[in-house]
Amino acid sequence: MTLVSDDRLFCEGLRRICAADSSLAVAGEANSTAARDAVRTTSPHILVGDGRSERTLALCRELRRDDARPWVILVAAEPDDDWAVRALESGARGILPKTATAEDLVKAVRVVHEGQIWARRSAVARVAAKLAALSGVTDSAEALLTQQLSRREQEIARHAASGLSNREIADRLDITEATVKAHLTRVLQKLGVRDRTQLAAHFNRTVLPSVG
Repeated sequence: MTLVSDDRLFCEGLRRICAADSSLAVAGEANSTAARDAVRTTSPHILVGDGRSERTLALCRELRRDDARPWVILVAAEPDDDWAVRALESGARGILPKTATAEDLVKAVRVVHEGQIWARRSAVARVAAKLAALSGVTDSAEALLTQQLSRREQEIARHAASGLSNREIADRLDITEATVKAHLTRVLQKLGVRDRTQLAAHFNRTVLPSVG
């Protein structure tokens, strides 16, 4: 993990949180100006940055164009839906308020590391709706879903597109979380989408209404 902020106290606080959890390792720290060089040097899976920095948002957009890790979690003082939508559209995978707890941060890192989105569902839904409108989604999406995916994969795709986490899907379908993750990986590969936000955009008009 790499930490990016012009606020040294911000990085110090995050570093202490990570030090208390053996599953997290901080590979480097940088201010917003040196962030790109830090990413090249440390090759982190996750980048946690100060969300109110325009340079950090620009870095999100650059990393999104590369379509590669690190995946970005942004921490902001007041992450309302309008700002969260902007951050997600820039390429962020996680949105955390500065009022979040250490436990929230650890959960967000783990969820994003698994390829999921950590943000308010209302913000994710708005991004999905915008992408769906831009891509001209039609009712043929349901036919495409049926043709390309098995029945189980269809169930998991619908639930994932509606915003459920892997754990929630596993509980609902009475299967293991590992099974959900494996199926979802195949779903994304078959449909040629990168993550859950794009999945929701693909099937926003046909999948979401059918989820129980």
